[in-house]
Amino acid sequence: MSQLNLGIDQAPMAWLGRFQKALQTLRAAEKPEQGQERRVSDQQNEVMRMILTALLDHPLPEVQAAAAESCADAVLAIPLIGISLLPLLLHKLQLSVAISQQGAMTQAQQSQHAGVLMALLRAIPCMAMHQTALPFVQRALMPFSQPGAPELVLALGLKLHTQLWMTTGRGFNSLLGGLSGFPHAHPHAGDMLRTVRGACLRDVCRHDSSRGVELVRAIQECVEDPYEAVAALGLQAIALLCEDDVLEFYAAWRVVHRAFPKVPSQELVAVQWVGMLKHGVLDADANPDKAAVIIDMLWTSTVHPSPQVRAAAYQTLAAYPMDLLETLQALRPGHHYVQLLTAERDSRGRAECEALVGKALSHEHMRRRRYIGGSSKPAGVRGTPHQGEDPASPEFQLTQALPKLLLQQAEQAGRRSSAGVILLLWGPPPPSQHPLPGSEKALAAQQAASAYLHTFHQVLEMPCALGSSQHALALHTWGRFLARWLAAAKASQGRAKGAQGGLVQAGDNLWAVIKGAIDSSSPGAAENAAVAAAALAGVLPPGSHGLVTDVVQKLRAGMGSRSAALVKACTLALGPASAHLHPTDAQTRQEVVDRLLTLMASHSSTSLRAVCAESLGLFVASSTESKTLSGADAQAAAVRIAEGLLRMLCTLCSAAVAPVGKLVQSVPDLLHKDCLAGVQSGLAHTAVGMPASAAASFADALLHMAQAVTNGIMHKHSAAGSGDRQQQAGASLAGLTAAEDALLAGCCLVQAAACHHLAAEQQQQQYQPTSEPHLLQQQQQQQQFQPTSEPHHQQQQQQQQQAERASSAAAAAVLLRTALSQLRGILAASKHGKLTGTAASSLGSVINSALTAQLSETRAPPSTAAAAGQSTQASAQHAQHGVSVDLNDSDLKGGFSDLLAAGEQVGKLPGAALGKQGVARGLSTLLGGCVGPHGNPAGSALLGRSGWSKETDLALQALVQMSLHDTNPRVATAASWGLAAACHACRHRNSASTAVAGTNTAVAAQMRGLAGLPEDGAMTSLVQIVLTGQNHVLQTSVTTMAAVMRCLAHAPRLPPLDWGSPCQRLLNLAASTQAAEHPDSISEQEAADSADTTADSTSDLGTACLLLTLKHGGVASLGLGGLLDQLMTQHWFSQLPAQLQQMLLTGLPEVLQALSSHRSAAVLSTLSTLSTLSLSSNRQHAGQLSVAAWTGLARLMHSVQDSNSHSSTAAPAGAVGEEAHRAVAQMLQQLPLPPFLLPGEALPEPSMQLDDALHSTNAAGGMHSSLEQRTATQREEDRTELEVWGAACACLQKMPAQQVAESLSADKTEWAVQAAFAQAVMVQRNKLPFEHLKAARRLCISLRLEGLPAVMSALGAAVQQPSLQHSVLLETLDAVQVADVPEQAMQLVGLLTAHWHAQPQAQVGWPVQLVTALSPALAVQSLPYTLPALLQRQAWLQAAEPVTRRLIRLVGASEAQQQRTHDRNPGAGQLEDQRSQDLYARDQGIADVAAACLVAVREHLAEDAWQSMPHVLACMRQHSRP
Repeated sequence: MSQLNLGIDQAPMAWLGRFQKALQTLRAAEKPEQGQERRVSDQQNEVMRMILTALLDHPLPEVQAAAAESCADAVLAIPLIGISLLPLLLHKLQLSVAISQQGAMTQAQQSQHAGVLMALLRAIPCMAMHQTALPFVQRALMPFSQPGAPELVLALGLKLHTQLWMTTGRGFNSLLGGLSGFPHAHPHAGDMLRTVRGACLRDVCRHDSSRGVELVRAIQECVEDPYEAVAALGLQAIALLCEDDVLEFYAAWRVVHRAFPKVPSQELVAVQWVGMLKHGVLDADANPDKAAVIIDMLWTSTVHPSPQVRAAAYQTLAAYPMDLLETLQALRPGHHYVQLLTAERDSRGRAECEALVGKALSHEHMRRRRYIGGSSKPAGVRGTPHQGEDPASPEFQLTQALPKLLLQQAEQAGRRSSAGVILLLWGPPPPSQHPLPGSEKALAAQQAASAYLHTFHQVLEMPCALGSSQHALALHTWGRFLARWLAAAKASQGRAKGAQGGLVQAGDNLWAVIKGAIDSSSPGAAENAAVAAAALAGVLPPGSHGLVTDVVQKLRAGMGSRSAALVKACTLALGPASAHLHPTDAQTRQEVVDRLLTLMASHSSTSLRAVCAESLGLFVASSTESKTLSGADAQAAAVRIAEGLLRMLCTLCSAAVAPVGKLVQSVPDLLHKDCLAGVQSGLAHTAVGMPASAAASFADALLHMAQAVTNGIMHKHSAAGSGDRQQQAGASLAGLTAAEDALLAGCCLVQAAACHHLAAEQQQQQYQPTSEPHLLQQQQQQQQFQPTSEPHHQQQQQQQQQAERASSAAAAAVLLRTALSQLRGILAASKHGKLTGTAASSLGSVINSALTAQLSETRAPPSTAAAAGQSTQASAQHAQHGVSVDLNDSDLKGGFSDLLAAGEQVGKLPGAALGKQGVARGLSTLLGGCVGPHGNPAGSALLGRSGWSKETDLALQALVQMSLHDTNPRVATAASWGLAAACHACRHRNSASTAVAGTNTAVAAQMRGLAGLPEDGAMTSLVQIVLTGQNHVLQTSVTTMAAVMRCLAHAPRLPPLDWGSPCQRLLNLAASTQAAEHPDSISEQEAADSADTTADSTSDLGTACLLLTLKHGGVASLGLGGLLDQLMTQHWFSQLPAQLQQMLLTGLPEVLQALSSHRSAAVLSTLSTLSTLSLSSNRQHAGQLSVAAWTGLARLMHSVQDSNSHSSTAAPAGAVGEEAHRAVAQMLQQLPLPPFLLPGEALPEPSMQLDDALHSTNAAGGMHSSLEQRTATQREEDRTELEVWGAACACLQKMPAQQVAESLSADKTEWAVQAAFAQAVMVQRNKLPFEHLKAARRLCISLRLEGLPAVMSALGAAVQQPSLQHSVLLETLDAVQVADVPEQAMQLVGLLTAHWHAQPQAQVGWPVQLVTALSPALAVQSLPYTLPALLQRQAWLQAAEPVTRRLIRLVGASEAQQQRTHDRNPGAGQLEDQRSQDLYARDQGIADVAAACLVAVREHLAEDAWQSMPHVLACMRQHSRP
C-alpha cells in the first residue's frame, strides 16, 4: 500500500490529504457542544499547529499551498484556532511577497510561487470564523481596498471580501458598499474589474439569495454591460435568485427581455440567457402566453450554431414537465425530440438531448392508454344501447346482446356448449357503482377470485367437444379466462407484494389448482386441465419461467399416464407450453421437440402421431407469437419441424410425394432435398415460424402443394377430368379412399392457413411506415450522411421493390382464386359430412383472407404526395401484370352462398353433425371467431364492410340458430364456442393483439410491436432508426446510434419486437470498427486522432447496446436473453472489450434474470474464470474486472435476499442463492491483499442499482478533495483494492454465518491473510462471533507474511467492547514474549492501542491518529503517547495495573535475553554472531518502548512495582547514550 511506502515528498501530501478528508467529515457532522469543542482545542490544537507550521515552511511549493488550504479547512472546523494561525499566515505571506519581489526565479518557479501566494490569501478570510479574529482579518484586508490601487489589487480585494462574508457571515455591509457603489467609485473600470464584480455578485446570490435581492440594481447593471462575460454573470445571478424564488421570474423577464429580446449572438450570454429560461416553469400556469413564447424561443435555440447554447436549450426544455407543456398547448410530437437527437453532433449537447428524449418517452409511457384503441365497456353497463347505436346492428349484437344471451343459456343445466361461452364471456358479478372503502374493496376482490376458482372447477367437468383442428381455439379460450383469473387473484392480494410480485404469486396459486386437476381421478377434468396448463404458460407474467418449467415437466410426466386420453391431452399441450420456456433453456426445448418428432414417426397409435404433429405446429406458432426465442433459434426450430412433418406426410400418403418434391425444390435453402414426409395440420402452423426472407415462398409452396394434390384427386373423380369448378361440382367424391379423404381434408386446412398467411403478407406490403411525414424527414436527414455511388440508385431500388410487390400481389390473387374455386368444388362434390365440414370451415377462412387482402389498400391512406405517387405507381404495376389484388366480390359472395347452403344440405349426408360443426366454424371465422395459425384471433373482415351487410346478418343469424337451437350438442358446442369467440374478438377488435394478427414476418412484428404507440411519437421514431439503420450505422452516425440505444435503454418499456438481432449486429459492428485499419494516405497524427475518435464512438455504441440488453433483457418477448447467454460464454466473453466485460459482470443480476435457471447456474459456476479473462495485460484493467465481478455478485445476492422475503420467488431465488454462495467461495481465493485502513475508515459499499454500479465501476478515481486529486496516495490500484474488498465483504455479509465461517477457514497459507482480514471485518459487522478472531491474532504473531498490517488494523476495528479490548490487549502483551515474531506482536499492540484510542473520539482524534495509526512502525513508536491516553479513560482504569505489570516483564525480558546470550559465549565477552545481535536489538527496541510507556503510566503502577522503576530508568538512559 502506498501509505506504508511513502517517499519524502509524498508523506506530507499524504498526511494533508487525509487531514482534509477528516476535516470535511467533522464539518459534515453536527456542531459539537461548547465543552467538547474546548476539549478538542485543548487536546488537538497543539498537534495541528505544530504540523501545519512545519508544512508551511516545507521546501516544496505544492506542500506549502496544500498546508495553507489545510489551515483554512481547520479553522472552518474549529474556529478558535484561527486566532493562533492568523499571525503565522500573515508572516508567511510577507515572506512570500518579499521573495517574489527579488525576481530571481524562473517562469516555472514564479508560477508555483504564485500558487502559494493565492493559497495564503484565500486562507486569511477564513481566520475570521471566530469573532475575536475578525478585526485583525479586516485590518489585513484593508490594503486591497485603498483608492488608487491597481485594478488587479482591487479585484483581489473584492474576491477576498466576498470570501470573508461567505465563509464567516460577517462583513456584508462593507461588501455591499463595494459592490453597489462600484460605478461611482470606479467609473472607468476595465473589463477585468467589472468581470470580478459580476462574479462576486453571482457568488453572493448563490450563497444567500436573500442578500442577493439587495443587489438587484447592481445585477441589472451587469446585465446591461456591453462586455459579454459581465452580462453572462448578471444573467446567472438573476437565474440564481429566481431558482430560490426570491425574485419572480416573469417580473425579471421584462427587464431581461428589454436587453435581449431574442437569443443573444454572443455565446456566453446566450448560454446563460437560455439557462435562465428554465425558471419560467414556476409561474407558467399564471402566465400561459408568456410561457408559450418562451417555449418557442427555446425551440429556436435548439438550432443555434453554438453547441453550448444547444445543450443549455435541451436542458431548459427538459426542465418543463411534459404535462405542463401539454396544458400550455406547447407540447410538440415526440419525433421532434428525436430529430434534435439525430441532428446533434456535440457530445455534451447529445447527452442533454438524450435526457430530453427520455422525458418524452416517459410521458408517452404514462399516457400510453390514450394511444390504444377503446377498451371494452364495464360488465355492468353492457346490454343497453348508447345514443346513436343501432340495436339491430351486428356490432351491437356481438358486443352486448349476444354475450348476455349466451351466458343465460349457459346457466341452464346440462348445456354442453357452455364451456367456451363461460371461458370467453363470463365474469364475476360487478361491484356496486359507488366507490367502495378499502376493506370492502379487498373483500370484493377476494370474492371475485373465489368465483373464478368455482367457475374453473365447473368448466373442467365440461367436455371440450371441439374438433382436432380447433385446438388453437381451445388454447386461446383458456388463455383469456386464465388471464382474467390471474388479474383477479393478484387484486385479491392487495398491494403488499407490488404489481410484479403479486402476479407471480397469483400464477403460483393458479398452477397449484391446475396441477391438482391434472392429478384428479376425473379423466375429462384432467384433459381440460392439461390444455389449461399450456394456456397458463402463455399468460404468466415475466419472471415466471421457473413456473413454466414446472408446467412442462408436469406435462412430460403426464405423457406416461395410463389414461390414453390424458396422454393425448398432455402431448398436445406440451408443444405450446414448451414454446414459453425461458429463451436460454435450449436443452429442455430440444428434448421436447425430439420426443415429439420421435413419437410422430414411430409410435404405434395413429391418433397420437397426429396429436404430436399438431403439437409441433402449435409449438412453432406459439414460439413465433410469444417471441421467447430469438429469430434465428425460432426459425431453425420451424425448419426442423417442417422437415419432419413433410417426411411424415409422404410416409402416410404416396399421392403427396410429387407435390412435396416440388415444394422442397422451391425452397432449397430451407428444407433438405431428402425430406419425404409431413403432416398437413402441423404444416399449417409451421409457416408462421419460417425466416422472413423465405416465409412467403414457403407459404406459396404449401399452397401450390395443397392445390396440386387437390387437383389430382378431383381430376381422378371428375367426369370430364377438367379442373374448373363447374365440372368439379359435378364430380362425385363418394368413392374416396380413406387416405384420399384424409389427404383432401388436410389440403383444405393447409389452403386455409396458407391463404391466411398470404393475405396478411399483402396487408403488410401496403403498410408503409416511412410514408408518414416525420419518418420521411428522418430518413432524409439520415440520407444526407450516406454516400451514394450512383445518383439514381435509390430510385431504381424503389422501382424494383414496387415491381416485386406488384408481382407478389398478382401471384397471391391467383392462389386465392384457385383456393376459393377448389374449396367451393369440394364443398359441392362432397358426399360425407366430415369432408363437407372441413371444406366449409376452410372456405370461410379463405373468404375472410380474401376480404382482408382487399381491405389492405383501403387502410392507412398515403399522407404525403410522395406516398400517393408510390401508390399510383404500384397500381400501375398491378395493372401491367393483368391481375388486381382485389378479388371479384361476386365470386366471394358466391362462396359465401355455398357456405350457407352447405349448412342446410349437410343434414342429408352421413356425418351431418361434423358437417354442421364445420359450417359453424366457417361462419364464426367470417365474424372474427377464429384463431389463426399464429395463435391469435384472425379478425373479421366482414363486419362493417360496405356492401356485405346482408351477408353479415345472414351469417350471424345462422350461427345463432345453430348455437341456441340445434339439438346436436356437438354442433351447439362448436357454434356457441365460435359465436362466443366472435363476441370476444368484436369487443377487443381495436386492441393491439388483433390489429395486425395473422402474420409472422418482420414487418408484421413491427406492426404488432408499434401498435398502440403514437405514430409521431418518440418511441416509434427511435425504433424506426434502429430497424432501418442497423445495417448502415457507419454511414449514418455511430454516435447517433449510440445515443438512440441509450435512450431506448432508459425507456420504461420497449415495444415487443425482436431486439436481440439488431443489438447483436450493432455489437459486432462496434467490435469490427474498433479493429478496422485506417488508410495509409493520411498522416500518422491524423490516423491517431481518427483512431481515438472512432474507438470512443464505437465504445459508446457497444456500451449503449449492452446497457439496453441488460436493462430490458428480463423481458423474454424482446429476444435479448439469447444474446446475453451467448456473451456470457467464455469464448465470446474473452473477445469483448474490457468495458463491456465489466458491464456484463456488474449487471450479473440482470444477466441471470434473462437466463434460465440451468444457464444461470452454469454462468455462476464459471464466474471465477470470467473475472480473470482480461484481454489486457494491464493490472488496472484486471483489477477493474475483479471489481465488476464482485459488485455484480453482491448485487445478485442482494436481489436474492430481497426476493426471498416474497414467497412468490422463493424457490428459484434459493437455487440461484446456493450457486452464488459457491461462486463466492471460489472467488475468495482470488482476492488481492487487503487494504490498510485507518481508524474510522471503512470499506466502500457497492451500489445495488445498476446505473449507479456501472457509473462507479467506470468512474476514474474516487477522490473527495482537491488535494487528493493532486496526490498519488490514493492511486487507482488502491481504490480498486478497496472496491474489491468492499464488494467481497458485502457478499459475505449476505451469506449465512455458517457458510461464511466455512468459506473463511484458511487451510492454505497463500490466502491466509485474506481470510484473516475478512474474518475481522465480519466480526466487526457482527456476522461472526468474537471467537473467530483467534486465528487472525495467531497469524499476526506467528508468520511473516505480506499484508499482515492490514489484518492488524482490521483486528483493532473489530474489537469494540471495552471488556474484550482489555483481554485482547493483555493477551497480546503476553504473546510478545513467547511469539514466533515478537516485533509483529508489538506492532499488533501498537495498532490495537491506536485504534482504540481513536474510537471514542472519531470526530476529534483525527489529527493524532493520522500519525499514530498510519503504519505499524509509527503505531509502535507512538505507544508512549497512545497507551497512557487510553489507560486514563474511565473504562480502562481497571486494566491499567495489569498492563503495567506486563510492561515491566517486557523490560525485564530484554536483560534476561542479554544475560543468556553472554552465558552462551562466556569467553567472548561480547556478542559475536550476527543473528544474536539482531535478536538483541529487537528485544532491546521492544524494551525501550515498554520502558517509555512505563514512565508515562507511572501513576498506575502498583506499590510493589515501584521497585522496578530504577531498572526501567537505567534501561532508558542506556538506550539514550550516543
